[in-house]
Amino acid sequence: MRFHLLGSLEVLDDDLPVPLGGVKQRAALGFLLLHANRVVATSKLLQALWSRDVPPTARKMLQNAVSGLRGVLTPHGSNPEGSALLLTHAPGYLLRVDQNSLDLSRFQQLTEQGRGELSTGNWPAAAIVLRKALSLWRGPVLADLAETGINWPELTAIKDGRLATQEDCFEAELACGRHYEIIGELESLIEVEPYRERLNGQLMLALYRCGRQVDALSVYRRTRAALVEELGLEPGRELQELERAILDHAPVLDLPPSVQRRHLLSVGQASPVSAPVVITPPVAEPVAPVAAMNVMTVERKLVSVVMVSAQPGLAAGDGDPEDVDAVHQEVASVVSAEVSRLGGVVGGNVGSVFLALFGVPKTAEDDADRAVRASLAIRDRLAAVADVQIGVATGDSLVRLPSSGAPTATGVLLDQCRQLMALSPLGAVRACSATREAAGSVTWEADGAPTGGWQAVSCVSPRGATRRSQAAVPFVERERELLVLQGLLDEVRTRRRPHFVTVLGEAGVGKTRLVNELTSSCSTAFRGTATAFGDDHGYGPLSDVVSGFSSFETLRAALASLVGVGELADRLHGSLACLADPGPGVRADFPAWRRFLEEVAESDPLVVFLEDVHWANDVVLDFVEELSEHAGSVPLLVIATARPELLQRRPAWFGGKRNATTISLEPLSHNGTRSMLNSLLQTRELSSELWQALVTCVGGNPLFATEYARMVADPRMPCLQNDASLPVPPSVRGVLTAQVDSLPFEVKAVLQDAAVAGDLVSPGAVAATGQRDALEVAKALELLEQRDFLRRQGRNSETGEIEYGFRHLLVRDVVADQLPRAERAVRRERAQAWLEEPALDLTDRRAG
Repeated sequence: MRFHLLGSLEVLDDDLPVPLGGVKQRAALGFLLLHANRVVATSKLLQALWSRDVPPTARKMLQNAVSGLRGVLTPHGSNPEGSALLLTHAPGYLLRVDQNSLDLSRFQQLTEQGRGELSTGNWPAAAIVLRKALSLWRGPVLADLAETGINWPELTAIKDGRLATQEDCFEAELACGRHYEIIGELESLIEVEPYRERLNGQLMLALYRCGRQVDALSVYRRTRAALVEELGLEPGRELQELERAILDHAPVLDLPPSVQRRHLLSVGQASPVSAPVVITPPVAEPVAPVAAMNVMTVERKLVSVVMVSAQPGLAAGDGDPEDVDAVHQEVASVVSAEVSRLGGVVGGNVGSVFLALFGVPKTAEDDADRAVRASLAIRDRLAAVADVQIGVATGDSLVRLPSSGAPTATGVLLDQCRQLMALSPLGAVRACSATREAAGSVTWEADGAPTGGWQAVSCVSPRGATRRSQAAVPFVERERELLVLQGLLDEVRTRRRPHFVTVLGEAGVGKTRLVNELTSSCSTAFRGTATAFGDDHGYGPLSDVVSGFSSFETLRAALASLVGVGELADRLHGSLACLADPGPGVRADFPAWRRFLEEVAESDPLVVFLEDVHWANDVVLDFVEELSEHAGSVPLLVIATARPELLQRRPAWFGGKRNATTISLEPLSHNGTRSMLNSLLQTRELSSELWQALVTCVGGNPLFATEYARMVADPRMPCLQNDASLPVPPSVRGVLTAQVDSLPFEVKAVLQDAAVAGDLVSPGAVAATGQRDALEVAKALELLEQRDFLRRQGRNSETGEIEYGFRHLLVRDVVADQLPRAERAVRRERAQAWLEEPALDLTDRRAG
């Protein structure tokens, strides 16, 4: 007989489930199992079963429950060994069970064994044992009883023990080099446990080792903000030291050649709020290491590939090996620094040729732009060190993300990039046409090279440079929202009282176009734009706002004209001038920044437009919220546009404030989409089939409408007659893929299963498609609904399960296309097999 507590309460006799009685009987058994082989006083049992309002007949009800349990615990199978005895033992009851028959005991034994391996530095063995311990969990401890309102302290202690085991497991897997494999799981856990510093430190280290320094630092800022705002605490010393080590690219963070030689994070229990993150010196090689598992993720992705050929120049002298090696090390350092700064991943080198990938492991909307910007920065920094030739190519590739080591990409794209590099003149960056089309912040030579490709000349500031032109986009179905903004602006002018507006919406839905319509008629309006990657360390919006008032060269004179010569002008200049070239050490002078905006608004009603603040750093977000609380009585309207992920960082963003308004932009209606396409395609006659395909693909998104219209209007593009063959424009694909790649790893995998399971999917169908646990799939589908990837469509008439459909058919197609063809076919066969099962079997497998 076996007892399962790590999930819903379950008793098995010869692998057959044993029926249990009502809630009180199940609760009594659960509590006794939590204290197995120990006497539990009757008074303590009564308090556990009735936390309040104990009925007069409680003792009799407990006796009846115990009597029923004794019948349940009598084994009915052929093997009586392992059966449990429920004994009356003063002052209460004793449930005697074999420790090996209780999953909680087995979990605790494996956890201690894994920690023993961890303490000796045997990382692979520790990872295997701890993963085995965690695999015993089927859900929250005693999940069915917890649903009835039971909240025993023992449940919290076991939950914390599971979290500590997960942290130990992550530590072992980080030491084995499996940083790619665990990022998704870490992100999912931190969404639930945002205050655990050890988890956040492990995620920072994993991201850093994937070449994602910017994301790692963003995790630190988010963790610090949560601790300060919610608990009034600064991060612990260890987490602060880890942040500094990431900023300095400290060698102690790198994996050595042998991934089993370094102890990376502290061992042992973590407190619910804080546990230290420690980087410690190398330890000895384990005597008999267990072979580490190597899990490989394979996806089809749109990536930008950079190849850098750096031949030693005059700096290598006469070719002495040591001089050449010194040049090679400097080149490697520059390539690594510039690629990681802009969110790329260095894929290794062969001799003097270095490979970098952008869009791996996660897609960004401007991968091509960042690839060229990184290439130009590498060219400029190595001009006096080596003879550089650089090629950049953008297109589809099959990407492999191993659990250890660098990612790899295969396909003709790499050959194309190598040819571009070889044909590039010394000191030049040559890119393919697809890269040129996508890199909006880059200046190119007027004519393409005779041998193919385009030569990049320079790049402008990324802030706003990649913003597609808004003027040509028709203003459709946003009149109501514009009236709201105009009314708020009129109120600000009349009452001389600040107001703060947040415009939320998915990428391309028209947030910027709406605000531009308002600011086009304003006499004084400053714009600041945040970017995902750049040299401004997240201060771009504030720097742009100051630039809108005056260039930094003439800032002192402009401030003197605004407030007069004197101490105030000097103070404002000292606080604002540092934003000209902001670094990580910028001093946040909120009172001075606020005073500057108040002085400008005092002379003329001021609109401050902060664009894409979901990418702004925490200091900027803190300032905007502080401004709303302390701004004086001046006519100031602050409008911030953001994607919904801002609310994941700041769930309470302007919640409940009387001087704040939030506007959510929904997709255009069918008629609105048709109207916009009509405006964009005035000179093009289209068949009714193509019109229907376009409206379906656009899905109410103005950006998508613009990109599809541009594609269809291209005379080189044949008019396709159905949506099955209508290609997805690269820019649209980039936006959607970036949204999908923002999901935690396991949730994204469930979305991929759903994309091949059918038009309407249920937890059972998706679980069968991906061979996953149905309850975990049901939770993932709920999260995908919350994140607006899926929409609930009712319940299946046969199984009673909730059914979901994709919010946008393009999302389904883009997600399915990420899977290699063979894997896609296998999963579709599983989905079809599940659908063909008898209805009775489907009902038995109901998951949600």
